[in-house]
Amino acid sequence: MGLDRRKKKRETEVPTDSLSDVAFLLIIFFILTTSIQRLAGFKTELPSGEKTQAKTQQTEKTPTVALNGGAITLDDKGITMDELRERLAGLKLETKSNNERVILLDAEGSINYQQYFEVMACISSVGGVIGILTEEEGK
Repeated sequence: MGLDRRKKKRETEVPTDSLSDVAFLLIIFFILTTSIQRLAGFKTELPSGEKTQAKTQQTEKTPTVALNGGAITLDDKGITMDELRERLAGLKLETKSNNERVILLDAEGSINYQQYFEVMACISSVGGVIGILTEEEGK
């Protein structure tokens, strides 16, 4: 008795009939689970070009540190870095509200980055909030 020994053909293809269904379900899953967050900003009041008496008084109260060609001035008086640190520490900024903690920083002329950084670090170390003065282009 001879047995018919035929080789069975095996399917070598991968069934891809349900691949599109799985891909569609994955797309739906990712769409539903993705959270879209809106970028949060902050509101600020831009200064106008007009000076009022209240704004002038506020500017007069705010201490201003100016750097000009290696010289440091605090409220138009020349001082050294150690004197600046002592004077700012004497203001006790850490105990004041945010509006009263602002120290304006004005850099003019050619200054080196090291000195600029040291002054910024000095203001921050005593609890001050740095306000950087800039010039508008065209003026």
